[in-house]
Amino acid sequence: MDENQNIEHKTINENYHYSTCDRHPFWKALLTGLLTFLGAFCAFYVVSDWQFKRMMHPPFAKMDRMMKREMREMDKMFQAERNLSKHSAQVIHLEQGKDAYTILIDLRAFDNDENNVKVGSNGNILTINGQSIKKSKRNQQISEFQQSYLFGDNVNLKEMTKEVKGHYYVITVPTTEMDD
Repeated sequence: MDENQNIEHKTINENYHYSTCDRHPFWKALLTGLLTFLGAFCAFYVVSDWQFKRMMHPPFAKMDRMMKREMREMDKMFQAERNLSKHSAQVIHLEQGKDAYTILIDLRAFDNDENNVKVGSNGNILTINGQSIKKSKRNQQISEFQQSYLFGDNVNLKEMTKEVKGHYYVITVPTTEMDD
């Protein structure tokens, strides 16, 4: 009977083996954390790869091309606006002479018609209004321009003269010498 107990005890000890992680809990925690991190990283990578491929799918690629085309068109419009603003600064020129101020208005911007330009005064303020209407098959483009000048007391706006010389509408405003 004594032999029987030794055999059972020996069998129990032989079947039960300790793993390395059971003997070292630090390594068990470290490896569990590492495997969890790698699993989460792989899941994130797979999902982000799916999203990237979905974004590069033809409908999204078309939208990207459409957005780029719209940006190019907007850049062209802004460039045209900058060119127009540079050109609009050249529509009216003010020159100061010894005896008078001379204002040159380029009538090409107003369909070469001096009737499209209105000049008015209020006190010492000279106001120039211009309008141009261009019609095409599909639309109508209306351009309006207004410029005001404030003069000193040495200017007599009631004696200003207006005349057309070529493509220019010339306004002459005489000045007087002021005595102190």
